[in-house]
Amino acid sequence: MSTVDTVSHHPLVQQLREEASEAARLSGQALASLAWLWPIRGIIYTVTHPQVVLSVHKALLTSLITSTIIFLLLAFFTYIPQAAFLSIFTGLFIGPVLALLLIGAESVFFITFFARALFLEPALSQVFDATLVSRGQSGLVRDGKTKYASSGKKEGIEGALVRPFQALSRDGFVKYLVTLPLNFVPVIGTVAFLFLNGYRGGPGWHARYFQLKGWDVNQRKRFIQKKRAEYTAFGMMTLLFTFIPLIGLVFSFTNTVGAALWAAEMEAQENLIDKPQTQENAESTQSESSRDKAKSD
Repeated sequence: MSTVDTVSHHPLVQQLREEASEAARLSGQALASLAWLWPIRGIIYTVTHPQVVLSVHKALLTSLITSTIIFLLLAFFTYIPQAAFLSIFTGLFIGPVLALLLIGAESVFFITFFARALFLEPALSQVFDATLVSRGQSGLVRDGKTKYASSGKKEGIEGALVRPFQALSRDGFVKYLVTLPLNFVPVIGTVAFLFLNGYRGGPGWHARYFQLKGWDVNQRKRFIQKKRAEYTAFGMMTLLFTFIPLIGLVFSFTNTVGAALWAAEMEAQENLIDKPQTQENAESTQSESSRDKAKSD
């Protein structure tokens, strides 16, 4: 068997093909779902309600410094050759812009080594909870923490952190690296990169929500599959914001706010569906009691 055949039959390559096919199939649904608006709403909500992120201002400042340093280092050493290469295919105006996006994608790759486990994920989970509380979902946060505090698990609720870089964890880390060269293909390649990694990484932004709900692995999988198109759109937009030069990592906080706003809306809709049924049952019981009383009289 040739080297090409060996590579093409590698499990990782086959899995990437399946994910790419699924992401392409869902592309229309993802865009039509409007779930990609939630990260934008997260920015607006953060600006109008700064208190949701000010509680983690140290982590926010550290993120800004880390993102800036890594981006500047990459830009200093790699921007010119990448911009020159891309300009050959896209022209002198588009090439330099695409090179900036590519460096943003590369910076995310390196940031995972420094920021994720050290300070980013715990701060994002705190922001997620604060946003839920500000949107009237304090019961969800309180019940979720209480449930896992009394379960005796070592990890507890604090183990369910927001995963902004889920696409870069374990095998996803390798897949991200393998798909990174797609950005060298003008426009289409970058869009494919965003869709593929958005498809994989989108659900990670709701890891905290799933555990606050107390869902097991199968429940999460069913829910994610049901909303796969929405999560793809959400993940794609969050990645795009993360690629913004110098301040990309800071958008992880606004993306988290957007994810929490989305979760709060889903909770509100779920309660709205349940509430009329409860009221109807109460009214039915009250009506029966009135009839029984009238008969006895």
